[in-house]
Amino acid sequence: MPNQQLLSNLKTYFGFDAFREYQQEIITAMLGQKDVLAVLPTGSGKSLCYQLPAILTPGTAIVVSPLIALMEDQVQSLLAMGISATFLNSQVSFADQRHIQENLSDYQLLYVAPERLMMPSFLDYLDQQKISLFVIDEAHCISQWGHAFRPEYRQLSILRSRFPNHPISAFTATATERVRHDIVEQLNLKNPFQLTGSFDRDNLSIHILPRENGRDQLLNFLKAHQGVSGIVYAATRDSVDKWHELLKSQGFLVGKYHAGLSDNERRKAQEAFLKDDILIMVATIAFGMGVHKPDVRLIIHMDLPKSFEGYYQEIGRAGRDGLPSECLLLYGTQDYLLQKRFHSQIEDVAIKMNLIRSLEQFFAFCFSTECRRKEMLHYFGENYPKENCGNCDNCLNDAIAEDATIIAQKILSCIYRMQQRFGLNLVIDVLSGSDTQAIRNNQFEKLSTYGLLKEHSKLEIRHYIFSLINQNYAHITEGDYPILKLTENAKKVLRSEETVSIRRRIIKPGKTTKTKASNQALPKESIDLFAKLKVLRKQLADEIGIAPYMIFHDKHLQHMALVKPKNETEFSQVQGVGEQKLKRFAKPFLNCIKS
Repeated sequence: MPNQQLLSNLKTYFGFDAFREYQQEIITAMLGQKDVLAVLPTGSGKSLCYQLPAILTPGTAIVVSPLIALMEDQVQSLLAMGISATFLNSQVSFADQRHIQENLSDYQLLYVAPERLMMPSFLDYLDQQKISLFVIDEAHCISQWGHAFRPEYRQLSILRSRFPNHPISAFTATATERVRHDIVEQLNLKNPFQLTGSFDRDNLSIHILPRENGRDQLLNFLKAHQGVSGIVYAATRDSVDKWHELLKSQGFLVGKYHAGLSDNERRKAQEAFLKDDILIMVATIAFGMGVHKPDVRLIIHMDLPKSFEGYYQEIGRAGRDGLPSECLLLYGTQDYLLQKRFHSQIEDVAIKMNLIRSLEQFFAFCFSTECRRKEMLHYFGENYPKENCGNCDNCLNDAIAEDATIIAQKILSCIYRMQQRFGLNLVIDVLSGSDTQAIRNNQFEKLSTYGLLKEHSKLEIRHYIFSLINQNYAHITEGDYPILKLTENAKKVLRSEETVSIRRRIIKPGKTTKTKASNQALPKESIDLFAKLKVLRKQLADEIGIAPYMIFHDKHLQHMALVKPKNETEFSQVQGVGEQKLKRFAKPFLNCIKS
């Protein structure tokens, strides 16, 4: 399809004048009937990549989605744009299910859970229908190496043999190289078009601090960002209840979400959050995957996340509209021990070791004084070109570089003398001079490097090792039993041909970490109008019974407040205004701007 025609369809259905990075390549591949694996960060417009091909291809697209809330959110948003879509799940009455299946050709997209799709009777039913394509959303769920593995996703491997002539596309925001390979293998994708976008979410300001007084740290952060939407993550139900009660007592518009609540209670809390009836949600990580609320401005972790992948996905729920948003993580050593205990209970050895390794890397990341963005992207196999991102606690605060060459030589020499055959923990035990069975069995107490860093804590040694990994002097292998190995660069340090420095952050007594302002700069005369447009959006959304962002995102209202359209022609040029929204919403918004 010619570029101009694609752009015309983009404007007609979605109200955008141009594609975001990578979208057009993915859409073109799907329209060419190719299998696709796309890894794009949250907020980059993944859904549009398969929704537009579904609209433009004859037949009904089957979209596999893991959560009821996710399906309902997507379908409501599509209906608001005049696109025919529906879902089948346990919340749909038998009569409605029958009506949908009898009239499937009326719908351009059908969202289903993997359990529903894999029912033999449903597969037989699809055999008789005109299906355009299959889409697997949240595709990392299919991989046992993914952070949110769901066994029922594994059954989707039958799709290729059952529907050999239908293209299959897989989309996810978080997937390491190992997970990407597993997705392709499990779905049996045929020579797929693969695209991995940058994992960098440059609109997110990242701050990671030791939890010293969680109550005061949480309240101070929220009071500094009043009137915006946010999620507070806690590790347990009891913690969720505790923080929820605190915020409620302080007058915040707050709700809570965890597995101890009834389905109805959770549903009501989620709806209230989506509709801006509450601004802050306190929740376990069970909350979030089904929430496509683009104007979440704050993500606060009161406890250590389970892994890099989990943290990346959780902070990815902020600023999906591309506007500046803040992420705060408070951590303690007890969090690390608790998560490690959870992981140790997993029976599958390979999965257990993979999760523990990721947890250890993430805990070391918390201690790091290097650029957060640079280190996080390094974990996902991406090089960040700058030394200072200007949007994380380490880059926004003063730091001094300390010469750690001697410490680095001791660590690298120890790895070498252990023949590069052992994992992180045993290397730390040797350097700290621990007396363990593993050390005695291997006679490591006789090594010249045994106890060389005994004056440092094991946590400090772990931090030093991960600093060396992040500076490419060592690396941890993939596999069931990860091993610490040296890189070519390590030779230069061992020969004293290169020095190593490790940065230490300076926070003056009584000071907290600096943050970057989360408000998008608007001229003064536009700020009041933006506020009025938000009030109007909420009123209209309540009348229709949908979430405000389904009418227009914050950034679309900001564009409106900036350009101040005077008539329908000018209104149609505003970002996010397609044909359907022009018909439905031009008049009230133009009246508000005029007044």
